[in-house]
Amino acid sequence: DTKQFRDFDESAKAAARREVYESFAHILRSNASVRDLLKCDYVIVNGLLATYYGIEGVSGDEFRKVSLPKDSPRGGLLGMAAVLAMGSNGERTSPVERGAWVLRKLLNEPPPPAPPNVPQITRLNGRPRTTRERLLAHQEQPQCASCHRAIDPIGFGLENFNAAGKWRTVDSFQAVDANGKPAKNGLKTWTIDAAAAFHKGPAFKDYFELRSIVATKAPSFARGLTEALIQYALGRPVGFADEELATTIVQRAQKQDFAMREFLQALVASKEFHTK
Repeated sequence: DTKQFRDFDESAKAAARREVYESFAHILRSNASVRDLLKCDYVIVNGLLATYYGIEGVSGDEFRKVSLPKDSPRGGLLGMAAVLAMGSNGERTSPVERGAWVLRKLLNEPPPPAPPNVPQITRLNGRPRTTRERLLAHQEQPQCASCHRAIDPIGFGLENFNAAGKWRTVDSFQAVDANGKPAKNGLKTWTIDAAAAFHKGPAFKDYFELRSIVATKAPSFARGLTEALIQYALGRPVGFADEELATTIVQRAQKQDFAMREFLQALVASKEFHTK
């Protein structure tokens, strides 16, 4: 929504997308650990994106490594505007989309697809509710409960980022009536509470603790990354027969603290790559 997020214009969107590519390129060139994709103390930005993130002292079109203060929410995929914007509909954040993305891409624990024909929760129509209140209502439905208990808490931990990936501390919601018009007394504003807990633990009090927990899951992330690299390199879906190859690659990379080049060198040196 360009009216709601005026500074997230086409130039900002392009810079945000490029940040993802430039960050991967930096990690590859410097042979840094893929842990940096989960949490790090720097970003790869140009002047426009630095301004968007509230980082001072950066100008020009060139993307470069910029150190972050300790209290910065940036650094790693979870702090990138392009990633955060994917988890929204352009107007509002979607903790479900964000939580599911983290499970799939960072923790290598993809949730199952949503069941078909899930009925809408009509009792909330026209009523002002916080994002958390509206999503918790889905857990009342048996066919939704198990997945939402795993997905939603992670998404709640990212709620300090708005739909365009900017940091915020307050959110609001305007309920509408049956005709799609703003409901009377339907506006609700609240201070964001990012505290939640992973389905099987641990708990986190805010986004920063969530990010730190995700950062401890480097082996799971490395496994998912390896399977994605195998699929790309071999040009086919990863199957049971690839288990040994994936394990070998991860073990080799782990000996070098998951340095990026270790994944690629192990893969291109494999029998499977040479006989594809």
